[in-house]
Amino acid sequence: MSGKSPWFWVPTLYLAEGFPYAVVTTLSVILFKTLGSGFSDTAIAFWTSLLGLPWVLKPFWAPCIDLFGKKRSWILSCQALTALLLLLMALTVFFSPDMPLLTALFFLAAFASATHDAAADGFYIIGLSEHDQAFFSGIRNTFYRLSLLAAQGVLLSCVFSLTKRLGWGLSAQWAAFLTVSGAFFVLLFSHHLFALPHAAGDLPRRSGSFRELARSFGESFLTFFRKKHIVPAILFLLFYRFAEAQLSKVAALFLVAERTSGGIALDPAQYANLYGSAGMLSLLAGGIFGGILVAKQGLGKMLLPMALLINLPDVVYVYLAFAQPHSLWNVGICIALEQFGYGFGFTAYTVFMLHFAEDSGPFRTTHYAFMTGIMALSLMLPGMVSGALLEHMHRILSLFASVLPEECGNYELFFLWIMLCTIPGISTIYLIRPFLNPDFGKKCPEKK
Repeated sequence: MSGKSPWFWVPTLYLAEGFPYAVVTTLSVILFKTLGSGFSDTAIAFWTSLLGLPWVLKPFWAPCIDLFGKKRSWILSCQALTALLLLLMALTVFFSPDMPLLTALFFLAAFASATHDAAADGFYIIGLSEHDQAFFSGIRNTFYRLSLLAAQGVLLSCVFSLTKRLGWGLSAQWAAFLTVSGAFFVLLFSHHLFALPHAAGDLPRRSGSFRELARSFGESFLTFFRKKHIVPAILFLLFYRFAEAQLSKVAALFLVAERTSGGIALDPAQYANLYGSAGMLSLLAGGIFGGILVAKQGLGKMLLPMALLINLPDVVYVYLAFAQPHSLWNVGICIALEQFGYGFGFTAYTVFMLHFAEDSGPFRTTHYAFMTGIMALSLMLPGMVSGALLEHMHRILSLFASVLPEECGNYELFFLWIMLCTIPGISTIYLIRPFLNPDFGKKCPEKK
């Protein structure tokens, strides 16, 4: 590998991973709502969660990344395609009021982004030592999450504030945002064209015949499900973020909902500013701090603290729902606490995936892609039903009316339910501990 420092390409590579994911799965919620798609909140939660399907299915085409071409080439091609699709979305907003074409472009962008993720994660594995993988896990997670917050925070706020002052309509505002997003990806592509190193192990593994190629393709799948301890590993991947998966869609709806319906009544600019300031800084601190501690202490010692911190800060939404504070400072502090816990706790999840792929030999990229696909599934399925759960909470409320406060409405009950859902996430760490290398990621004297 060339001598280029990981600091030169790891942060920007994971900005390129997270940004389109935010546009497709999060900002599509606001886009469909504000442009008058006619979807109910339940339908929006369902369909925007379904847009995450390509991230679930990417393991089925991830072997192509191992077998054909270099991962570096896959990364650059997907970034160029994503830039083109974002610019096409900007044009489509004007000419497709019912948005069938825009929806199709969202799905194409999702497939391009999911393929990019598999190639980028594989490149990360082959390009860094075990210690550097652990050390930069906090950095990569932080910049991945920062890209989500930048898309739905800083960039969204800046573009909409400026275009609103210019008197532009919603369609023009969304077109401007998508155009700026496309231009941002052009810059990322240009940077990575020169910044991405040429890893020594970044070589295609093409076989001499079609039969050998098919055998290698199938083997990449079979070896994953034949791995030792695969069942507890999958259960951990599915349920570690069980609470967050349900919380993510409803939290956004709650923060912008009117106070008469139990929400906080933030306007889009306030929502974007809080996530782009308090949320971003707290996530940055949590992710970097988590990566440093894993690199110093090893994954084994940090697993329980990280499981607690990714789950327990969800209690801030219980407070917000019951107290409905008017102070933006109070709301911002709550968002900051939740984001710090997420940034700190999610480090354990990604380091475990690196640990589980460590003995996968030539199929490390594919096996890691399987795990990220399971991760996407763990977010998609609970997210698809979260809107329906919220909508029908009043029925559950009637069953427990005698033990719940009178002011307990749908949002309050939903966030109490979320706190119960943190139990599976915390419990799953005891499934993987028996086979976990407790010192994984810890710098040893011989691994300088």
